[in-house]
Amino acid sequence: MKTKQNATGMVALMCVSVIGILPAVQAQATRIPSVPLGTVDAFPTIVQTGTKPTLTWSIVYPSKLKDVAFINPPGTLVPTEDVYVSVQPIGTGIVGCSSNPVAVDPPPQAEARVSLNGSAYKQLFYGTQSDIDPSSRYYIKKLKGGDTLDFGGRYVVNGSWTPFYTTRSANLQVIALADGQTIPTALPLYQQSYLAKYLRPYLDGTGKVRVGPMSVLILMELNQTNHSENCFDYQDCVLLVTFSKQHPNNGHGNNLDGVDSSNPGGGGGGPNGADDPSGGVDDEKRDATIFQS
Repeated sequence: MKTKQNATGMVALMCVSVIGILPAVQAQATRIPSVPLGTVDAFPTIVQTGTKPTLTWSIVYPSKLKDVAFINPPGTLVPTEDVYVSVQPIGTGIVGCSSNPVAVDPPPQAEARVSLNGSAYKQLFYGTQSDIDPSSRYYIKKLKGGDTLDFGGRYVVNGSWTPFYTTRSANLQVIALADGQTIPTALPLYQQSYLAKYLRPYLDGTGKVRVGPMSVLILMELNQTNHSENCFDYQDCVLLVTFSKQHPNNGHGNNLDGVDSSNPGGGGGGPNGADDPSGGVDDEKRDATIFQS
């Protein structure tokens, strides 16, 4: 993401057209824009005939994943400069294999883990789909250029853990895909009736991954090892990883709605003296063992 500011007379008028797309800024608050966006300010706002106001504008240019990081196959994420990263669990659902994939019932407890620079994997999520809030960030970290971020997963069956697969596993059980890439399954996953509801919003009509230009999908197959089986579908656990030049909590410990949940409750803890509707949720300390600034 790049910005540009300037101030002049009539030349600045050429940039006024960006005002017409300002509503898109709010609509894409959690994503880097796909088109240039910006603001224009004039001072003074009321001028006399023959005088010229001073115009100041700020333009936000689009950024892409390759501007700040790359994927080292099958799924290690490597930033190329200092950047923030956040992780959101999207869904989990272990699928068994018969003539067609069938969801295991009752759903097993699945676990997702994260590792920074080859360190021991820390638990990121543990539970079933009912435990997932896809709007919550379970990991926030400022990475340095050259750091490595890996993910892994497993689940519980008959009281025991299954094998632990990671983005460093040569068997491609856990992969990372950027916007526009296709999930490498035996059959086109997007055409199948068993495509998980939590994954549908992240695929387009041709089966390509559709995420923000600074995001990556982490997809895990934790049950099957035979890639030719229809049930090898990379849906057992799905994470959304997003890079950003700015802290994802707006730099003030706030949620994206602008409300400070680090000081929950009433009494004017929100913006402009409003009460905090997020109540007892502290977005900075959801999990002290995982959250890092």
